Amino acid sequence: MIKRVLRKLERLNADKSKFVAEQSKLQKQIDDIDIEIKNYTTIKKDYERLEKKFNDLTKPKEVNKNE
Repeated sequence: MIKRVLRKLERLNADKSKFVAEQSKLQKQIDDIDIEIKNYTTIKKDYERLEKKFNDLTKPKEVNKNE
């Protein structure tokens, strides 16, 4: 009986170690994706800022005819 319990305990600990290793690998992949998302978000914000500046410079200024 105790041998069966010990084998089950060993198997469960081995499974746990395997899943913890997989979890660690997946967390690293998630972290890498988060970094890439951050980089692309920064690029997008920079582009939008440049586009706004360009539009502000090329848009003709409105002149009031009442002056």
